[in-house]
Amino acid sequence: MRLLVIGASGLVGSHLLAAARQAGFATLGTARTATVDLRVCQLGDPATLAGLLTEFRPDVVACTAGFTWADGCEADPERSRRENLEQPLALAQFCAQQGVRFVYYSSAYVFAGTQGAYTEADAPQPVNVYGRHKAEAERRIVEATGGDALILRLIHVWGEEVKGKNFVYQVSRANSAGEELHVSSVYRGNPTWAGDIATWTVGLLQRQAQGVWHLAGEQPQLTRLAWAREILRGLQGLGHVEKVRLVAQATVDPAATPRPVASGLDTSKIQTFIPLVCRAPHDLPSSFR
Repeated sequence: MRLLVIGASGLVGSHLLAAARQAGFATLGTARTATVDLRVCQLGDPATLAGLLTEFRPDVVACTAGFTWADGCEADPERSRRENLEQPLALAQFCAQQGVRFVYYSSAYVFAGTQGAYTEADAPQPVNVYGRHKAEAERRIVEATGGDALILRLIHVWGEEVKGKNFVYQVSRANSAGEELHVSSVYRGNPTWAGDIATWTVGLLQRQAQGVWHLAGEQPQLTRLAWAREILRGLQGLGHVEKVRLVAQATVDPAATPRPVASGLDTSKIQTFIPLVCRAPHDLPSSFR
């Protein structure tokens, strides 16, 4: 199988590229800036994308790129619409015309976050700009591909990444500096190892799967504060001394960007189809040493 990964320098894209290569796929990855292994390509550059499809002739295109900062999306809804909806949709339409399968990574933010443990059958009801654009993109990509696309919803993704932006890095840096870190004891969801997402994605592609799937860890009700404590447990196991002071935030700031509070994802569907023992939130890789 030939797989083109758009946004392969990011958290999900880099893990997907590695897992696909390990599975024997022929792969090509893109990023905003060139590296030794990645080609330069902007999601909003249709001419370059068309050229890559003609040159590489992929069986599948996976779009892991996007504008995932919820506060930024709220402040700049036009950019959010371009990068989370219009550009992926245009690529999905082009792929459908070329007979190439399309993978779109979506988010638990398509839900209202009032119940947690959402299944694929639950109706989206987003509460912010990012979630609305993701939900609309899901619907329109399914229509554009005649239902052939894979729509993969994610939540609280963590893992090794060059930019070190995800929550595990934030806690690790605060601990190293001995800082005070304010963490919500209200917001809940599944911490999800990017490597597990990649393993499931490869398996779904190998099995010619279609439709919407929830790819997430095994603790849909874990609070952000409890996750931080799990990370500290993992850091201690790697030899770090606990120096950070965690301060619980027990309320939701009414002035902040609206976010789903209980946004955990039910993973019964994927675990039945491709059983996987997910990486625990405290099981940090040695790179965090």
